[in-house]
Amino acid sequence: MYITALSHMILVGACCYALYALTPAEFPYAYTAAAFCLVHGLLGVVRTLEGGGECDRTFAVSSNIVEVIPLPLANIEFYSHSSQSGVALVHALSLILLLYDMMGSMSDEWSSSTDTVKDISLLGNIASGTFIGVQEENYFHVGVAAAAAVSRFGPTVLCPILPEIIPYLSSLGKAAIIGVTTYALTN
Repeated sequence: MYITALSHMILVGACCYALYALTPAEFPYAYTAAAFCLVHGLLGVVRTLEGGGECDRTFAVSSNIVEVIPLPLANIEFYSHSSQSGVALVHALSLILLLYDMMGSMSDEWSSSTDTVKDISLLGNIASGTFIGVQEENYFHVGVAAAAAVSRFGPTVLCPILPEIIPYLSSLGKAAIIGVTTYALTN
């Protein structure tokens, strides 16, 4: 229980670092991603220490949002500050999937095809983040893409090997995305 709370506190710490280091005027997309992840991290801490119950539904909605939002917003920020700023719009379009996912998760007729579409969108964002990192020779962008890949696909790969780390991998992955994005944008 306390280790789960600690993993959420690490996410909160990374988000506080991002909100301190980034300005909303200069880095609005990264700032927004950090704000969403901060709320999710705080919900995770409260939910863990409280033992679930009251905020389970809110945490589930927050988890769906935070599963999709950080990497596209980071990519929008990276492309906006590069020579290829027109590509940022493509990443903004991938956020439309969040709307469909939220509608699907709120209804009783949820389909696994939503996860497939989210995975395809995330893979596109991972490839794009890796591309801009290599193109701009800023390998922190590649680190953000790698953190997103581990956060989303790590539990599936590691479940048979290390099932005890699965609950912590998502929040630690999100903390890495926010922290490395902040570092890449400020240095």
